[in-house]
Parts: sequence; C-alpha cells; structure tokens
Amino acid sequence: MSNVLKVTTPMTGYENSNQLKTNPLKTPDPAIQGQVNPEKVVKPDARSDSGAGQDMGLKFQYESNYGTFIQQMKEGPNLTEEFSRIFMKGTGTLAESGLEEGFAQKLTEFLRMIEVSPQDVPGLIKNQSNAAVRFSGTFFSLLRQVMNSDSPLELKASILDFMKRYTDMAETPHLMENIRQTLNNIKGQMYRDSREQLEQLEGQLQYGMGSGEVKENIEIIRGKILPFLNLYIARSHERGSMRDMAALLASFTARCENGIPGRVLDSFEQLMRYPDMQRYFQGFEASALLQILANTEFEKASKENQWMNRFAELIKSGMAGEAGSSQKAAFENMMQSILLNESVYMPVLHMMLPMQVGERLMFAEMWIDPDAEGQSEEKKPGTGKRTVQGLIKFDIRELGFFDMYFVYQGGNIRMQLNCPEKLEDRSRTIKEDIAKIMSENGIRTEELFVETGQESITVSDAFPKIFERKNSVNVRI
Repeated sequence: MSNVLKVTTPMTGYENSNQLKTNPLKTPDPAIQGQVNPEKVVKPDARSDSGAGQDMGLKFQYESNYGTFIQQMKEGPNLTEEFSRIFMKGTGTLAESGLEEGFAQKLTEFLRMIEVSPQDVPGLIKNQSNAAVRFSGTFFSLLRQVMNSDSPLELKASILDFMKRYTDMAETPHLMENIRQTLNNIKGQMYRDSREQLEQLEGQLQYGMGSGEVKENIEIIRGKILPFLNLYIARSHERGSMRDMAALLASFTARCENGIPGRVLDSFEQLMRYPDMQRYFQGFEASALLQILANTEFEKASKENQWMNRFAELIKSGMAGEAGSSQKAAFENMMQSILLNESVYMPVLHMMLPMQVGERLMFAEMWIDPDAEGQSEEKKPGTGKRTVQGLIKFDIRELGFFDMYFVYQGGNIRMQLNCPEKLEDRSRTIKEDIAKIMSENGIRTEELFVETGQESITVSDAFPKIFERKNSVNVRI
C-alpha cells in the first residue's frame, strides 16, 4: 500500500517523486534592468512596457482628459479627407453599395442647399463664423468687461450662473430632443406592459419650443415619468443601463428647468443690483433682455445655416447604414472628427464650409485663433495690434487638397500655401494672384510661400498653444 499520508519515514529515493523539475535560472545580466524572475517578486524598475508616457519633453506625465484629447487629435481622422472620400470621390461608390432612396434624396437636397456664387462666399464665411460662437455681440462684450474688471467675486460668480441659465435656455429644443431619444431607448429595454404605460405618460409631453410647454413637460417628467421609472427599476432590480438612462433623463430635465426664461430674467435682474453692472449697463432695460438674446448674431446665423442640420442628418443616416454598409466607417470617422474639433478643450475657433460653386464642389475646414498674442515669434512688442493666426484645409474636386497657414497682424500677413503636385507648373501664377488679392483688400504681404508636394500641416503644428495646458495637473474623472 502506498504511503499517501507519509505517516512513516519514506523509503530513500521515493520522496517528492511527483514534483516538476524547473530549469535553474541563469546568472542575472547586470546590463538588463528588472529581469523577470518567476520565483519571486522583484521591485519595479525604470522600464516602460506600455505606450503611455512616451512624450519625454514634458516634466510630468498625467493620464488626463486633456491628454486623451491630444492623443485623439493626433490619431483622429481628417474631416476634409473623409468628406472628399464620400461626397466627391465616392458618389458613384455610394450608388453601388446599396444606397437607399431616402438617403439619395437627402444628399441631393444637401448639395442644392450649399450652392453659392463666388460673390456670396465672403458673406457665407462671415455667417458661419457667427454661428460658431454663441457668446458674441455687444451684450456679451459688456459682460466680459465686467468679468475682467475689479468687480467683487460674488458678482462674477453670479454672472457665470446667469450664463449657465442662458445656455440651458438656448439649448432647450436640443435638450427636449435628447429627452425624446432617451425615452425611446428606455422603452426599448422594458417589458411590454410597462412600455405601454410609459408610452401613455410620454404622450402627454409636447416637444415644442414655448416656455409654457417646457414648464408642463417638466412637471410631467418630474411628477409622473421619473417616479414610474424609479418604481420599475426597484421592482425589476434593474441596476444597469436602465438606471443610468433614468439619471440622464433627470439631468436633461434639470437643465430645462434651469433654463426657463423667467429664471433667466430673474437672474439678470439680480445682477443689475450691483453698482458695477449698473455702470457698464447704464440705461439697459432688463425687460428687453429675452428679446435681445433671441436676436443675437449667433441666433440669426444658426437659423440661416439650415445646411448644417441637413449635414448632420446625412451623417446620422450614413452611420445607420443607409448609404451602404461599406460606408458606415467613413461616416463614423466624420462624426468623430466633428465632435473632436468641437470639444471644450479645443482652444481655437473651428468652422466647416461645404460649397458648390458653379460645377465644382469643395469643402473647407478652418481653425482660427483671433487672439494669438502668446506666440512670441509673431508678436511685435509695442505695436499693440492683435495677431490673428489661422489654418485652412480645403479640397477642390478634380484638383486635390490644399493647406493654407497664415499669421495676420495690423494689415500685414505672412502665408504659406501647400498645393497639389499637379499645380506645380502654376505655382508662380498662384502666388502672384494671391498677392494681388491681398493688395486689393488693403493687406500687405510680408511673406508668401506657395509650394507643392509638401506634407499636410497638422493642427497641433499650426497652434502650439494646444499643448500648453498639458503641463498642468489635469486628472481623469
């Protein structure tokens, strides 16, 4: 009988017979840091087996939200190239890849909406710039002056609270659309009986734009829909996405409530009690506030930019596969690029400009820094003149991609234009034409380079200030 428990002394040569033999470790090489030893735990060394923290030019390395934005900007798709791939070069491909009839109609309407004449291009660019900045105009300029003055901190905090309320009021239609989509997602995860009850409650909502309708919607959501969802979650023990969507619905509702026009007006009337506000807004009637906010340059431009809504519908439909399954990735890249360039971390103004000029389709993407005073190379001490810095990428059908980088200050401009290689023979003519256009508009050309076959200029190279905030502590939440 085998000695399983080994109560007695085992016979010589039979002990530990089932133990696996391991190869002896070789003598560690002092030239290799932190060699892996499976027999023991060793202290960490200076090795970096991951790709994080490779930017050795910075003293501190933080995995932050801003760092993620920088990384995505480096690796993200180029919107101009994606637009060209779909709308310029890929129109025939779309027709062959299962293009649905509804998408074809949207595409035709979009191309018709962006038809412009050469004389209308400056106005179109100005309108687009107004639609890109919400807080523009005389009213917000006065608020900036108050914020930059020696006013009390209580007043500045109240101004920020007023701005939040105004933003929520301006975005109420968008918030109501988010509420509609959130409720649709919630109904898709509910049992039939509960879904029918929620549909009856949702039927009482009015997705309009009137302030009275917003108040009624808030009362219905807070008094009926949210309690119903909380009870459903408790009974079904749904602790996953259902609870997250209910919390998201409550957040959208709170923003709608915060942006009720009456609350915005009350917030501004409290601001006018401060002497500093009365000094800057002397003679301003608070009762006219809502009318002024409804007629800002941003609001007017947004109403005229109907092509933006159509463009967003095209991207949404393309992501849903209406342009063919083979094109879904391209539309997703376009959406990712748009969201990235509209991020709160982007320190410069971003604009998109699709145009159909005559028979030629083109798409331009612009990054403009209207206050580029931080670049010592461009700033001239003592001039007191504002420096404008910009990067423009545009694609013209049958010609190719262009990159234009410029620095403008006090009527003088320095510019670099990268053209497709097919225009190499015409680079001299292009240079002379650009100089002539600048002269006709009262701009003196200090430097002008027109080159072909150059690499595309990246946004990070054109605006080094994007990396300034990376040196600060910015943790991930």
